[in-house]
Amino acid sequence: MVVVLLVVGGLAPHARAQAPDRSDVVLVLDFSASILEDKANRNRFGAALERIADRVDEISADLVAGDVTVTIVQFATRAAGYPACSDLKLLGSPATVAGFANCLRSVASAYRRGLAPALTKRIGVDTNYVAAMEEAAKHLPPDAPRPALILFTDGKHDVKGVPVSRVLPTRDRLFGARSPFALLPVGMGLDPKNRAGLASGLEALKTIRDMPACVSGATFDWPQVVFQSADEAGNAVAVALQDATCTFTAAPTPTPTPAPTPASVRGIKLTPGDGRVELSWAPGGPVTAGASAVPVLDYTARCRPEAGGDWIESTEGTSLEAAATIEGLTNGTVYDCEVAAVGPDGPGGWTPAAGSVTPIGRPPAPAKPDVDPLNRGLRIQVTPEAGALVSRYRFECSPDNGTTWAGGVDVGADTTTTAIGNLKNGVSYVCRAFAANAIGVSDPSPLSDAARPCGSILECNTALLPVVGILALLLVGGILAAFITLFRGRTTGYVIAVLDVVHTANVGHGRRLGIALVRAPDTRAVTGIVVDKGPKADIRVRRLRGGRFEVRDKVGRHVVEDGETVVVHDSVGVRHGLVLQAFGTNAASQVASRR
Repeated sequence: MVVVLLVVGGLAPHARAQAPDRSDVVLVLDFSASILEDKANRNRFGAALERIADRVDEISADLVAGDVTVTIVQFATRAAGYPACSDLKLLGSPATVAGFANCLRSVASAYRRGLAPALTKRIGVDTNYVAAMEEAAKHLPPDAPRPALILFTDGKHDVKGVPVSRVLPTRDRLFGARSPFALLPVGMGLDPKNRAGLASGLEALKTIRDMPACVSGATFDWPQVVFQSADEAGNAVAVALQDATCTFTAAPTPTPTPAPTPASVRGIKLTPGDGRVELSWAPGGPVTAGASAVPVLDYTARCRPEAGGDWIESTEGTSLEAAATIEGLTNGTVYDCEVAAVGPDGPGGWTPAAGSVTPIGRPPAPAKPDVDPLNRGLRIQVTPEAGALVSRYRFECSPDNGTTWAGGVDVGADTTTTAIGNLKNGVSYVCRAFAANAIGVSDPSPLSDAARPCGSILECNTALLPVVGILALLLVGGILAAFITLFRGRTTGYVIAVLDVVHTANVGHGRRLGIALVRAPDTRAVTGIVVDKGPKADIRVRRLRGGRFEVRDKVGRHVVEDGETVVVHDSVGVRHGLVLQAFGTNAASQVASRR
């Protein structure tokens, strides 16, 4: 892009001997991916175009006096005229000259942002010389007395569906009958590995046909097509455009030889800091001017936002140290930086850093962590802050609400969920998180909600304990009720006691039974027997295994078989004959059947 700056300078005459000759110039600019994806190239092109626009404003009067028509074409897979920048006739039109400057600034902004404005989706990403020449031909009238096409690119023709074999036939079809005519390739082959191939293709494409020199005895020539630096390419294009357009006919006033300056620095390294950038570089060494060397007396460095703005200078003062610091920058803003060596006559050429840099500060504190219990541990998760520059996170947990903190865990920036182990189950913990980057560590996050490591469902859900207890009591009660119901309803049999063959009683069921004798109040004669299992019963009975009974009376203990008569003594010493007989039928059923 520096090419165009020097071109514009060449178009402005210092003196004229006659009216300017008409010339038509098309600047074809490469917007393929190889340039748009190379940030250093984009920024260099953008900066050059901005300087060009400034220069156009400065020499507006000279451009108004020159009969030049300028068109800007952009190309990649396809080509198109740059919006509102086609067929700009500068002669006699200050407004058109101002529009030309605006076009240059618009292109500069497009390069800086890595976009082909308004046409990004249509021109593609490849390098198509065929489309570039076809679009340029639309802006070179057939009757143009001095048509010139400058093709600015950094790559060979390479596009799907359009073989390289079509490039030269297309040139001949479009411009083969043109006379005079000049097609001047400008290749930026900075990579030595690609330079030879690029030079070969552009050398074959170059065309100079019947273009007379503006000064008698001179020769219109274009000896080089690939240039290692923007300055070299710009100088060559300036000379070529000067001869192609014949904007002036008198030799320009000789330019004084500039004072020698120190060599440019090399290998600039950028290190971001908190609101600052640290720069370091390798000295370029002295440059000789005749027999004397130019000493380096100081270095100066500066940075400015990539999106545009004022330069911010370093403030170290005079120093020969190959390092500087730019203070007062805005964290999160992308900056371009450059360095120049200073000699006795002032700074030498500015050397831009190969890439941009973004100052950063300590990251903000993370959001409140989410914590889930594990067996003897906790799982912790934090949501990253949008836009925060973080290289790692640290997580810590406390068993005493923040008085002390257990051993923490460090993880990378891409890991926002981790686990802390070796904790005690049943103990309540709160946790916090820190974010860190190269500048430092953030403040702690808000404390998490309390969580308890646990090893079982009940241990992890203490709220369920009362519910489970109630359910357990209900279960036990239900089982007991069922057992009682079954016990009461089971068929256990009953025992019939017959006393003295006359008195009979159903003494019930179970192992321990008893009877009491009923006597007449006046005669004390036995009138019947009743069930009495208490200690005052006249006769106590206990069922034994094998269908036997143990009978206890006033005098002692007797063991009898079922249905066998045993002699017993009542409480007053009267002897009686007792027969006990067991039945397997439910007593309740028996009673019901009797009724």
